Order: sequence, then structure tokens, then C-alpha cells
Amino acid sequence: MDEARTPTAGRPRTARWRSRWLTLGVPAAVLAILTVNVLATGPLVGADQRIRAFTRSLASSPGWHWLGGPARLIVDLANPLVAVAVLTVSALAVGARRRSLRPLLTAAVAAVLLLVTVVPGKILIGRLAPGRLWPLAPGGLGSFPSGHTTTASVCYVLAVLLPLLPYLPAWIRRVALACLPVWCVLVGAALVWLNYHWFTDVAAGWALAAIIIQVTLRLTRGPYSGRTTPPGVPGERITSPSTT
Repeated sequence: MDEARTPTAGRPRTARWRSRWLTLGVPAAVLAILTVNVLATGPLVGADQRIRAFTRSLASSPGWHWLGGPARLIVDLANPLVAVAVLTVSALAVGARRRSLRPLLTAAVAAVLLLVTVVPGKILIGRLAPGRLWPLAPGGLGSFPSGHTTTASVCYVLAVLLPLLPYLPAWIRRVALACLPVWCVLVGAALVWLNYHWFTDVAAGWALAAIIIQVTLRLTRGPYSGRTTPPGVPGERITSPSTT
């Protein structure tokens, strides 16, 4: 009986391993391609220029000019100081409720990963932001990858994952998870719309954020890192096949 169940039990573990590899491998590959493209002035640079020309003409037209206000509000909410503050408050609240330091550890690891990836990347690559006519000073921050996009994606996603998912009904969790990518897209779109970043800056920020979120949750064993159901939800306990 046990021998018949062992192969079946092995397949989900293999599938989970492949899924975990893909969640990191795909955004890492995207980030690498975008970085090489910027450094080598690849074909996506021309695409960036075309996207900028299209959005600039649209943003300056009377029918679409009003979107500048909402776009600035989104960018203000995506400011790294605001995003980190939101994550910190969320971690403090959850830590106090659970009487655990793990939420604070999760927030701290995410902040450190953001600091050691975004800032060095901006300095080393040194890409000029759209519309900038003068070169960067030595050690200046370039526009690639987008710090607003990366920080807002990481902080707001973790701020929602930490306190909400383990305690909400399944349908609300699905709505929350669906809203998170919408928010990330809105942040990137607002940055491009306001001519603050090239599109590939934003795309690199999304890719880097996906990597940081996954690494953070795995290092701190946060929500949904290696489990299929949150704590307190029926069905969390998984019994292994008997070996006796």
C-alpha cells in the first residue's frame, strides 16, 4: 500500500520544485535581457523611444491631459519612503497581533534586498532618464531599474501578504491577489506617462521586484512560502503516507 503511494507523492514535490525554479528563473532572465539591452544599446532602446513618443503625444492632448493628476498621486504613493513606511506599519501591526518578530524580519530582509540591488544597479548602469539632457555625476543614480516600481511592488505586495491572506475568506484573498498586479502595473504606467522612466526601466523594476519578493518569503518563511494554504485555514495539515 505504501509502495503504491510513494511515486504519486513524489510527483507533486517535483512539480513544486519546477514551479519554484520558474518563479525565480523567469524574472531573472527578463532582468538579465533588459540589462544587457540597456548596456549594449539593443533593439529595445528604440522601442523605449517609440513608447515615450506615443505617451508624450497622448499626455499632451486635451482629451488625456487630465490623467496627469491621478498619475502623480500614484507616483507619490509609490515613493520609496511611503512604500517602506507602509510595509513597516503592516509588519509592526502583524507582529504585535501574532506576538512574533517574523513579520518585522520579513520587512527588514525586503528593505535590505532593495537597498543592495536597486541603488547599485542605478549607479553601475547609469542610464539617463527620458528628457534628461546632462550626464550623471559620478556615483549618481540612473533610471534603470526603476526604484519607484521595484520598491512599491515589493513593499505593497508584502504589506498585503503579511497581515491579510492568512485571516481572510478565500474569495477575498483572490480579490486581494488580483489587485496587487493591477497596482504594480498602474505604478509603472504612471511613471512612463509622466516621463519619469523609460518603459524598460519599469519592466526591469517588475522583474527585480518578483525576485526580491520570492527570495524574501523563502528566507523568512513568510506567507505562502512552501505551503498551499495559510495558517488557520482548513486543509492546512498534510499527512504523509504511513511508513509503519
